[in-house]
Amino acid sequence: MKHSTSLLLILTLLLPALVCAQGKIDSAERRLSTVVIDAGHGGKDPGCSWGKHLEKDLNLNVALALGKMIDEAYSDVEVIYTRKDDRFIELHERGDIANRAGADLFISIHTDAVGNTEANGSSTYIMGNDKSAKNLAVAQRENSVIVMEGDYEAKYEGYDPSSDESFIIFSLMQYAYSEQSMLFAELVQKNYAKTTKVIDRGARQGPYLVLWRTAMPAVLTEMGFMTNKKDRDYLHSEVGQQQVVKALFDAFSQYREICNAKADESAAATAKNVAASAPAAKKEEVTVEPQPQSTQPTAPKVEQKPSEKPVAKPEPKPEQKSEKVLSGYFVQICTLSNESDPNDRKFGPYRGRIVQQKTTSGKWRCLIAASGAEEAHTICKDANRYFAGAFVVRIEGEKITRL
Repeated sequence: MKHSTSLLLILTLLLPALVCAQGKIDSAERRLSTVVIDAGHGGKDPGCSWGKHLEKDLNLNVALALGKMIDEAYSDVEVIYTRKDDRFIELHERGDIANRAGADLFISIHTDAVGNTEANGSSTYIMGNDKSAKNLAVAQRENSVIVMEGDYEAKYEGYDPSSDESFIIFSLMQYAYSEQSMLFAELVQKNYAKTTKVIDRGARQGPYLVLWRTAMPAVLTEMGFMTNKKDRDYLHSEVGQQQVVKALFDAFSQYREICNAKADESAAATAKNVAASAPAAKKEEVTVEPQPQSTQPTAPKVEQKPSEKPVAKPEPKPEQKSEKVLSGYFVQICTLSNESDPNDRKFGPYRGRIVQQKTTSGKWRCLIAASGAEEAHTICKDANRYFAGAFVVRIEGEKITRL
């Protein structure tokens, strides 16, 4: 136990340096183009309930309404839902849906519940290691759904809700996106306070399993307390839901504006730097010497006969782009419709290591190269934490064998 705690302390202290050394993932400025909206709970997992009121239904209503509002307002933003009906989605799969989509923002919508019926208000969480009693209680309740999943010990890599070490390890996963996640969380709470009748409990940190695998800024918002009559009645009223959705939409709009402005500013700065570093074209002065006039008679022009045709010059053949022939062991993490920048943020921790190969159907395989079969299987095991369904392949030219 002592050694485990010491190791975790070292990890906590070294993580910021490690992230900076590898290149902070959220430092790549880009416009917000994809958002994943997660309606918490669903199917056999009702969440918290009070009489006929079920959290899973309230979460879904708000998620669908928010997505519709974003979709209608911004044609350049793709809205993806983890669920659009009453079905059970495992916690790790919710994050994987966002990773596979290369999302720029993940919003998980929930409703709070505690034994104290006087507790009320809204709060929005980012992944973090705040282990205060109140925050841990909320996180433990939201994480407890994993017992409904088969083989959850393996899926969540030994996560133990009663262990402090588990909370610290999982909180480190989202470190690279903490600044952006907190920015959005604070915007959500600011708009809750402005638009709704629910008390603002603030933006906080908490070790939420639904957030730990997301390779993008991510929040979990608790709209209010199902166990508090005032919050419950308000959230289940038509006006209450409209105001909550409006608050979330306004927060999204403000966050999108900030992201896009930074992306445009970054692009402009890059273009300016490129232009400044380009060598200036040197103007050459050409002196025209006066030519002496010839005293010789000008030769008569020879008229070309109609039958004589000018010889056509052969057109240059277009250069053909040679496809790179791959050979060896690889881990295939996904297949995309179009070729992507290997440094794209959607590749998460594998940015810069992605090799792409065009298939006969026109799709693009996204691969991670390995030195051999053993290393490929090791990489595959790690890759499945971020890209569910990753597998090992052996490629020899056009021949591809799945191992």
